[in-house]
Amino acid sequence: MVMPLPSPSRILSALFPTTPEGASSGAELVTTDGRTLPLVASTLRAEAHGGIARFVLEQRFENKFTETLRVTYRMPLPADGAVSGYAFDIGERTIKGVVDRKAAARERFELAIASGQTAALLEQERADIFTQQIGNIPPGEALVARITVDQKLAWLPEGEWELRFPTVIGPRYIGTADTALDVTATHIKVTNQPLAVNVNIELDIKDAITGGRKASSPTHTLVRRADGVLELASGARLDRDIIVRWPVATPGVGLSLQTARPATAGSEGYGLLTIVPPAKGAKERAVARDLIVLLDTSGSMGGGPLDKAKQVVAMLIDSLDEQDRFELIEFSSNPRRYQPEPMAAIAKAKADAIKWVRSRRAEGGTEMRAAVSEALCTLRIGAQRQVVVVTDGYVGGEQQILEVLHHKLPRSCRLHVLGVGAAVNRSLATALARAGRGAEVILGVDEDAERGAKRLLDRTRMPMLTNVEISGSALLGTAPEHTPDVFEGAPLVAALLLHADGGELIVRGELARDRWEQRITVPARREGDGNQAIVTLYGRERVADLESRTMLEQVNSDIEALGLQFQISTRFTSWVAIDEVRRAVGPTRETVVPQEVPYGTRASAFGLRGSRPMMNALVSGSSAEMSESFDFEQEGPTGQAYASDAMLGSVSSLEAFDDLGEEESAAPASASIATTRAGVYSGPRSLAGGAPPPAQAPRSSAPRSMPPVAGRPGPSRPAPTSPSRDEGSDRSEPPPMERARRTTDVDQPADVRAPRPTESQPMPSMMSYAPPSQPTPKDEDAGGAQKTMSVPPPAPGGPGAPVVGYVSPAQERMYAGEPELLAARKKRPVAPASRFIPFWLTVLILAALIALIAWWLAS
Repeated sequence: MVMPLPSPSRILSALFPTTPEGASSGAELVTTDGRTLPLVASTLRAEAHGGIARFVLEQRFENKFTETLRVTYRMPLPADGAVSGYAFDIGERTIKGVVDRKAAARERFELAIASGQTAALLEQERADIFTQQIGNIPPGEALVARITVDQKLAWLPEGEWELRFPTVIGPRYIGTADTALDVTATHIKVTNQPLAVNVNIELDIKDAITGGRKASSPTHTLVRRADGVLELASGARLDRDIIVRWPVATPGVGLSLQTARPATAGSEGYGLLTIVPPAKGAKERAVARDLIVLLDTSGSMGGGPLDKAKQVVAMLIDSLDEQDRFELIEFSSNPRRYQPEPMAAIAKAKADAIKWVRSRRAEGGTEMRAAVSEALCTLRIGAQRQVVVVTDGYVGGEQQILEVLHHKLPRSCRLHVLGVGAAVNRSLATALARAGRGAEVILGVDEDAERGAKRLLDRTRMPMLTNVEISGSALLGTAPEHTPDVFEGAPLVAALLLHADGGELIVRGELARDRWEQRITVPARREGDGNQAIVTLYGRERVADLESRTMLEQVNSDIEALGLQFQISTRFTSWVAIDEVRRAVGPTRETVVPQEVPYGTRASAFGLRGSRPMMNALVSGSSAEMSESFDFEQEGPTGQAYASDAMLGSVSSLEAFDDLGEEESAAPASASIATTRAGVYSGPRSLAGGAPPPAQAPRSSAPRSMPPVAGRPGPSRPAPTSPSRDEGSDRSEPPPMERARRTTDVDQPADVRAPRPTESQPMPSMMSYAPPSQPTPKDEDAGGAQKTMSVPPPAPGGPGAPVVGYVSPAQERMYAGEPELLAARKKRPVAPASRFIPFWLTVLILAALIALIAWWLAS
């Protein structure tokens, strides 16, 4: 019997902040305070010419520890680029990588690590998300990894080439219907502090820049070296895309072709064909349009992205004529229509709609699948239907959205994507535009909204050339396989598979009133001739065609075959590089390089908060641990209830995080027990996975001053001693309460660590249970006057009467090394009801677990 599993997001989202339905931001918040990260430098070297660029991303990792180092870095790369090379330098040697099947590459990597060899693995999770693992970096040494990416440049209607390279991954929303693959492939660690490493760029532009103008960037400040190479004025943070634009001569009307042939014997030729249609000779009668805008108002859009999106949507609405109709749908956790029916684009209707758009607020998740399904309705006869999705694309379930588009997109409907933000999910945006036979426009937070709106309008109006067909004696294949429409000011570039001996290409299409046909002769190519980036780009385009289909077994095998043939990364092929010469010995430290929060957003917009002890206990599955984690006491003359260190550590983290600004520090989430059990933190361990080496020297126990908690001043006290570590000093499992204390005392920044209770200052509790015999805590009204509430004391021995001397088992262990504090605690009055809170809480949790299991079996 095969038992169906519940939604993967419900199983795995216990590690992350979740909605009541089980959805998750797909990320963990971690702290980098006092951390030594191995990534110390990042440089992007690029050469661009004729609409093609080859990037080499160099990353320097340094091991400043006494153990060998293993690094994991989940990082972004261009979604429309082909990862065509991978190597690393260590010492005086260069180790070149090869592409292998994903499972085989990982097996080779792990065997090399187990044998002490330095090795590196680069795996693709999404088109724009890659995981790089480097193992056995010797102590005191540095390793430089080099990733080669070939990419087509974007052509802008203003007559410019645009280079765009990502440096940060935005947290992806994990919906309740997403798969386990979506959860694991898009999960990232995020820090709310700037990383110590910056990125630099060295760009050599081979195109002739026209009109005395120069290259520019809307995101960074550029300077030109004496040799003409462009650099950033200073190192840039890893929190936004790097964008560079330069003006060139507008391509002439007709066809232009670049060709190449790999050095492999018997190989075929490849090409990039640029199609430029003629401009309209006369103004054609405008065709009525049905414009439907899907506006993402999820929490991640808060701030700059949503403000920019509102500006562009308002311009789109204002551009409509009276014969047009429009619909507006905002989506976050659910899609919500502006009006139940399409609206005629009269002046008053447009003004009211723009007012509604400007009133939208960002909140909730990103259930895009339901919104796209809502938008793909039946067309009006004689009208064009143009769907525009305005989003940052921060969702994990991309394939489910694409499947809806494939099954429901009407023949004469086009779906366009306006990606808004400093680090748009290009993996989704590019795939949506490709499947929707529309355009992709990316607009940064600091870019001109009017310019972005114009680009989008140019692509939603009537195209210049439709029903494009490419044929001829030289042609063996095209990618994309369904050639999209061609718009004025936006040439089409298609990748081609050609006969090595050349031949003729014929391109046909339909203009507004007649047919358009052009022919071009393809020359023969010798083996190894031409720009080899053309070869890998054809392979990347073919993979993109297959990825836009359903997840069929034969499609997956075809993708794997293309990855091996063209030696590029895909979801089923990975790069692996192994140093066969040297071997490292001794314990290993593991560490993870986190992502920054994307520029223009805040961590709170993604729901990133610290984990609570109850979540930790639920993942560990121990009811006793749950009871201990929630062992409350009642003490103090005011009758206010107070919590243990474990609980208050999480409460303090949440309260401190709620008030964080964009650049402020945040409490860690990855230090939770759940993450510890998953083995996510780093620390020295033996290669065989045995017991860790002896603990390092204890930390200094100098007193520190704590912030006020729950409206009360915090005491100063010595910090507890514990082994120093960089994201975990060992991988052994401490006792439950010790793990909770590690979360509070070790992993949190000093400004949010929770103090232990002292006789002069007890600690407030989340439950805030106050017996009727005592006044409630003082409060201040708007005028600053204090108010108190008093109730008569209880009868002796009656309900609510204090009991002296009760200390929970968890607190016995907590204060085992501090007998004075333990003795003082035993002398305090405690509300008798609090002794039974853990018992009833345990009963409720067990009942919930039983109900969950019953639901699981029933489903």
